[in-house]
Amino acid sequence: MKFYVTALVASVVLLLLFPSTGHCLSSIKIEASDIASTAQRIFQTTTAALQAPPTPLSITTTTEHILAIGDNDDIESRFTSFVLRSARSSQLNRLLRDDKETYITTASFLSSKIPRSELPNVQDIPHPRSEEIPVVISADETDYLGRQLVPDCTVPDTPAGENFAEALLLEITRNIYAEETGMKRNKIPGIKGLIEEMRCYMLSAEGADPLNQQESLLQTLFALMTPVLPPFYRIFMGWKVPSKDSNDPEWLVNFGQRLGLEEGKNYGPAFYAPLLTSIVAPFVFGFLVGPARVNLRSDGELGGLVVDKCKFLQESSCKGMCLHSCKLPAQDLFNGLGLPLRVSPNFDSQECQWSFGEAAPPVEEDSTWPQGCLNGCGTREAVAEMRQRGVEDAKLANCY
Repeated sequence: MKFYVTALVASVVLLLLFPSTGHCLSSIKIEASDIASTAQRIFQTTTAALQAPPTPLSITTTTEHILAIGDNDDIESRFTSFVLRSARSSQLNRLLRDDKETYITTASFLSSKIPRSELPNVQDIPHPRSEEIPVVISADETDYLGRQLVPDCTVPDTPAGENFAEALLLEITRNIYAEETGMKRNKIPGIKGLIEEMRCYMLSAEGADPLNQQESLLQTLFALMTPVLPPFYRIFMGWKVPSKDSNDPEWLVNFGQRLGLEEGKNYGPAFYAPLLTSIVAPFVFGFLVGPARVNLRSDGELGGLVVDKCKFLQESSCKGMCLHSCKLPAQDLFNGLGLPLRVSPNFDSQECQWSFGEAAPPVEEDSTWPQGCLNGCGTREAVAEMRQRGVEDAKLANCY
């Protein structure tokens, strides 16, 4: 009963408080009978949608009702559209948690009718613009290990510009990275310059070892966080007792010991850590990867975010750099802070799903990570030449 009363009251209140654009409340004359009939229609439509089970049929029906409203801007249409979208969001969320495969099938079928930003998770869902660039790949061409090439992104590029703050952070990052690797800075501005410096390091004698690439980027990220943030995060998000192994301040380690806590013991992560981290992360790492938004993880739980078009992947077009200079260092960073992270790039759309609180499998066991180099990879031939010169295979970075 409380549900029906709430829906009915909300219908009437919103009708009175939110008039159409360009009008004011004093200029609207609505008869009592009109209010009652409109409220009744809204009530019937919204209660049916809110009570509908999370099935492909109910989600499709709700979507058709939303499309039928179209661009109508009257009070009834706006409020009904809002409630229907909220109901559909709830249905999709529940379906993702209950039956991921059915969710993928349903969302894929409706991908041209539901805005991508309204899907709780976009992994394995075709991008509506994925056919704007034709796939050009030779079936006979392989990478340096004889593997079939992975098709390039089929979604048009997004301009990879930076505002003043992002440009400043990139300059700081590039200086730290140059110190960590010993590589000289180039004159290319912004993210493109950083990627070229990473590419040069990858093709150097030291950087050819993938572990060196990962460690250099990991230490760069730690330096960006300053000495203050890692201990703070480990304690309040990871619920991890300070320890010398984590390079926590000595006074903090001693304080934990005086409290009788076992040094380095992990009690977390905190139940709120995945969600809060997913909210903050787009502001912290946006200058490196581009705009991102909060969503659900692939298991339907809170703690996800999706990068709409990763500018690092877009500008590098290299799976090896994506793996060793982004995915694995980022996962190692948060694992060390006490919160598991799984980074899952989509090479067709260049979206990237970050799932905080979800453990990542080894790359060689990850079925979502395609084998072979990208067709348009700019470093594939250079790595092949390094192998021909006799560089030890075990120390060459590759993309599995």
